[in-house]
Amino acid sequence: MSKQNRNTCQGMTLLELLVVILIMGALSTVAVPAYTNHLVKAERNRAQTSLYQLQVWAEQHYTENNTYPNAVNCSRCQLSEEYNFSINNSGSGDNAYIITATPKQDSRQQKDECYALIINAVSETSNKDSDNNDIVNDRCWI
Repeated sequence: MSKQNRNTCQGMTLLELLVVILIMGALSTVAVPAYTNHLVKAERNRAQTSLYQLQVWAEQHYTENNTYPNAVNCSRCQLSEEYNFSINNSGSGDNAYIITATPKQDSRQQKDECYALIINAVSETSNKDSDNNDIVNDRCWI
């Protein structure tokens, strides 16, 4: 092998390395928020499933005790760990009970556009923002 052939195999230049780092940085500015948003939506779906489980549990409680529960203590329900769940049984008719899932403090869900998830006795769903105002967002319960 000649001396000239050995010297032609060189590593990357500093400029090439900087271009690669710049491209990786640009990709990460798009990918990380998209991934975080995906995690928030997934946890929201988990909370919605938890609300449906609590709804079934509340109806079973009513069947057995002739009254709706006044606290969430369903041991067999697999509730989302990112939310606090509460039940209010002081209503009547469609609102015989209202179950609410509110994001826990310092959780990723605090920034969710749908914030608090609510379901009533006839499966009507709604949302409230962090100031307890109604949110009209059709994408929250998809």
